[in-house]
Amino acid sequence: MNTSKTIDTLRRNLYQRYDYDIPETSLYMNVDKVKQKERIMPLAHNQTICEINAQSNHQSETMGKVDPEIRKIIDSLSDIGLLITVLTKKNIKHTDIDECLEVAYKIYELPKIIDFLLSICVDVLFQMDIDLMDFKLVTGIINKSLEVSVNEIYSQMKCDTQEKNPVSITVFEVNTDQLEIGQVVKNYKELCTLLNQLPTTGKAKQLQLKDFERYFEWEKSGQKFIITDIYDTPLEKEDKRKQGNNSIYVKYIELILLQYLSQQKNGTRTFKKRDWWQLLGMVNHKYNRVSQKELKEIDYKITPFEIKHFYQRCNKKLEQVLFSALNNLKNRKLIEYELQTVIVDNENNYFGADDNDKRRILQEERFVLHNVMGFEKMIQVFCRFKQDEYYRMVNQRLSDLYGWHHYYKQIKIIYIQKDVLAAIPQIEIDLQKELLNKKIADVLNEDAYKKYEVEKEKWRINCRNILWGSYQGHNFGNDKPWKIPDTYLDAQKILVDELICIGHQKERGFIPTFEEDDEMDQIFNSFLH
Repeated sequence: MNTSKTIDTLRRNLYQRYDYDIPETSLYMNVDKVKQKERIMPLAHNQTICEINAQSNHQSETMGKVDPEIRKIIDSLSDIGLLITVLTKKNIKHTDIDECLEVAYKIYELPKIIDFLLSICVDVLFQMDIDLMDFKLVTGIINKSLEVSVNEIYSQMKCDTQEKNPVSITVFEVNTDQLEIGQVVKNYKELCTLLNQLPTTGKAKQLQLKDFERYFEWEKSGQKFIITDIYDTPLEKEDKRKQGNNSIYVKYIELILLQYLSQQKNGTRTFKKRDWWQLLGMVNHKYNRVSQKELKEIDYKITPFEIKHFYQRCNKKLEQVLFSALNNLKNRKLIEYELQTVIVDNENNYFGADDNDKRRILQEERFVLHNVMGFEKMIQVFCRFKQDEYYRMVNQRLSDLYGWHHYYKQIKIIYIQKDVLAAIPQIEIDLQKELLNKKIADVLNEDAYKKYEVEKEKWRINCRNILWGSYQGHNFGNDKPWKIPDTYLDAQKILVDELICIGHQKERGFIPTFEEDDEMDQIFNSFLH
């Protein structure tokens, strides 16, 4: 059943006006009476109501072709003014109030945020010393109050200025309640339906998808969307190009790696991915070596789900940072690296996989992924925390067919020692420059944030004065202070990134996957015992 904050606020103020006991429950829309088109009929014999109703209907009819959402809001403003004008006359019973309000269907159907703002406007209106039976005055104040209140919302709306109808009130928030990690959504239209959003096209669609990235992650498979992560709190709207912090992490990894390689004599070093992480100081010796039971005993908040989600999240980030560093060094011809697949047979013998061996592994991986588990991509396995089950089945098939116990990948780094030694001083200088540069960028961004907050507060105070001030029948608010654009912080960050930051370009190097690594592949096996 439909309820409305505006209706409840209007009802409460009317009850207070006549000293009736304030109702404790909400008023619901009377669907039966609405279907019978009985709007404000209990008092319709009153000539004033008939005249106002006719005037309101005429005003609505002369609006011409207007966006349906906007027209619904405009009509509701007129309805609110009409209700207030009629119901503030003397000798109105509380039953008349309820009967009139329960059929005001346009108000019940307002978007939630507009309904919320109008409820505030109604509260303000009843606290002003004005003639509530003056229809033009009442509707004028409501219009002006809503204009001031919704001004902030308009600036947040995304609209394509190239479209014929750039103004579109889409105030429904993105709702991810119907999504789950690993879910496959068949197309964009179905995704919008699940998110309570309207499908669109062209540039507006691209902006909408970019906004969706604040709420969840996905991978595309043709037209399908595979949900890979859902955020508890939406990400802030910020320039995604800024990679300054990551570049500093990468510089640290490069320096530590080169310092380590410079002390080795044979020109090559080979480790599993997890061992590289530990050697470079990215994780400690406990990473993926402590049992689930031991971790759960640390704190009651640590659950099997938390542990699985932790490793899933951390592995992804650690891989990105490590391979960004490796690719940077490779591009400068300081190192070469390759991924090697190692097979361990049932007799505990180790040997490198040749091309035929890799094809056999690939065949069994695909068979388990598609035929056994019914997934399209490996990301669905990881998102559903089924990698231990997946690789257990793959290894079992390889054992039955070829006598292999398991397989894993390792990273082999090839380098020339004298070139590595010569590069270290410059990398140390570059790192210090980036650290200083980051501090300067942070100071400038913080200064922009303070400026934004100060100007925003000035604007809030101005809007509050307008909202609570006395309506004089003129277009007040013309001489208002500067309203700082909502795009100000984003714009300033982009300019800092472009004109101040060094090393913020997005890394586009090849990042190999480690789905077959025995430590990554069976990442939760040690937690199952």
